[in-house]
Amino acid sequence: MPDLKEVYLTPEQVADQLQVVTTTVYRWLRSGKLRGSLVSAKAWRITQRELDAFMRRQTISELLFEQYLADNGLDADHEPVVAGRSARLDYRIMHDDQPFWFEVKEFGESDIGGGGAFDPYISIRNRIGKAAKQFADYKGESCSIVFYNDRLNLASIYAPEIVLGAMLGNVSVTVPVDVSTGTETGPTKTGFSEGGKMIEPNLKVPQNTTISAIIALERFGVGSREFRVMVAAKEAAEERRLPWTEFFELLQTDREKNNRHVLRTMVYENPYAAVSLPRDLFNGPYDERWGPIEERPLIGRIFTGPELQKLEESEQQFDLHLGPLAKLAKLGPKKRRPR
Repeated sequence: MPDLKEVYLTPEQVADQLQVVTTTVYRWLRSGKLRGSLVSAKAWRITQRELDAFMRRQTISELLFEQYLADNGLDADHEPVVAGRSARLDYRIMHDDQPFWFEVKEFGESDIGGGGAFDPYISIRNRIGKAAKQFADYKGESCSIVFYNDRLNLASIYAPEIVLGAMLGNVSVTVPVDVSTGTETGPTKTGFSEGGKMIEPNLKVPQNTTISAIIALERFGVGSREFRVMVAAKEAAEERRLPWTEFFELLQTDREKNNRHVLRTMVYENPYAAVSLPRDLFNGPYDERWGPIEERPLIGRIFTGPELQKLEESEQQFDLHLGPLAKLAKLGPKKRRPR
């Protein structure tokens, strides 16, 4: 029986294991970053042993971050050595002659929470705290944390209200009420209360100001969302709801397109950062950025990539951006159609 470590893999099989596109694997092979053998003029083969060695040097989240950077024309140094600094951060990007540092953190199965009351912020805050210690030698420079999560756990890094709450304080809703009459006296206000990692809990002053932003790296399922829009448009044009059989038949017609993913980032700015992350970085076609809104002392979405904006406009046309209860409320009893 052959040694399993000597099993030869194609670049396509490696790409599937690492969740990257095949062109990225070919780029690694040509540059020598991933060792492989040319068995013909164009055919590469990689042993499982070499792939295992490659993975011991870098995590999947780091490989995906590198792919995102390459896709968006950004060059980065991996774990550069800096004289006089004990901590080696994962990546450095030089932009306008200034260094910008990034530490990549991945979530695992342990981030599923324990017993008792559910705290949606705790796993994110724990990683912010660990990264802040690594950034101690980089005061006065821009350091950002890159989060990646592909596990079924409770770390909701793609939910702005959770990540911003972990950074700035538990999300709270205030309803002004006249206690004598029990009636509301003004509009409901949403804000941040206690617990944020960017605010010192006792003195209520900024802390962790070396952290410029938290960046959530995501394999964004654009194909499934485009498919939902296509189905909704067909149902609207034909004034009927598709039966499940027809729905799945359509889904199978172009499985590759309907399963298409793109790498994108969600940037959450730290409004108390000593050095901001430049806004001309991480602005790809499906990226988005959250930060202070100049007109009001609030945090909101301040950038939406052009392709994401088009997709969201298509979804809004058919109310696909609404939850099921909101859809029913908008349709009303006379407009609801059985499936």
